[in-house]
Amino acid sequence: MSEYTQVRKKQIGDWFIFTQERFEPVSHFLMIIMFLAAHYFVVDASKFVILEPIQLLWVTLGTIAFFLKLRFYDEIKDYDTDMAYNPTRPLPRGLVKHFDVKKGIENCIILEIIFFTTCGVSGFISIILAIAYSLAMYREFFIGDLIRPHLTTYATTHTVVTIFISVSIFSAMSRYYFWDMDGDFYLFAIANWLLFNIFELGRKVYQPCEERDGVDTYSSIWGKFGAVILVFSQAAAVGVLLLYISTIDFFFMQAFQAFSLGTLGLISIIYLIRKTVISGKLFRAFSSFYIVLIYLGVIANYLIRRYS
Repeated sequence: MSEYTQVRKKQIGDWFIFTQERFEPVSHFLMIIMFLAAHYFVVDASKFVILEPIQLLWVTLGTIAFFLKLRFYDEIKDYDTDMAYNPTRPLPRGLVKHFDVKKGIENCIILEIIFFTTCGVSGFISIILAIAYSLAMYREFFIGDLIRPHLTTYATTHTVVTIFISVSIFSAMSRYYFWDMDGDFYLFAIANWLLFNIFELGRKVYQPCEERDGVDTYSSIWGKFGAVILVFSQAAAVGVLLLYISTIDFFFMQAFQAFSLGTLGLISIIYLIRKTVISGKLFRAFSSFYIVLIYLGVIANYLIRRYS
């Protein structure tokens, strides 16, 4: 085996390890499939759209590249923090280099443009805007020193990128330009932003016994009650937005949201009353699962409407 072949084999092995640790394929792929399925049913239910099956493949591949690129962004942006608090992660321990991750970002952007452009000019324009916002986000909007100390503002301005990728998916699937889409598409895109806020905010809520010195969390900044209100308010807003999407059954979604919010409320009460590690993990786990739960509800709504 030549030296070049050995080097390439090692590089592939290193990236395989990186993917397993930081972008676990099964869970991320299932999550992206659910994310896209929810978009598909919103588009498919629109009386103005005829969806071509091949577009689903291109949009799926482009969306995977987009979310992988966001993972690469975080690896670079979090490098200093990880060196101090998570030194065993791939980049701090030297499994991959900064150059490799930046090259990965470039390749993902190229793939995003190719796959979304195959769905028409509308897809190209929308993905270019999504890429532009993601790059501004990567550069911390060029005001990193100003917003970095404000964890909540920092997080929620970064998750706005999900609105852009959502609109790109709708543009690619429907061939509609982003400024001329059905109103339901905009509502669902904003709902996605709120859902990703729940995911982002909820995963950094801890019990006092779990907090680490020097690591900011939403519970350390806002207190336990404030952190719960922060997460719950996003969930409530999602519920309101989904009720206004014309192709979603109002009574089904009303009942589903009552169940979802009720479960979140119950787990929040347990988190507030109990001061154990388990209650903190339960709150974080359900906050992460909430996005999956809502997408399941949206998908179920359309399947019931179609086959009932």
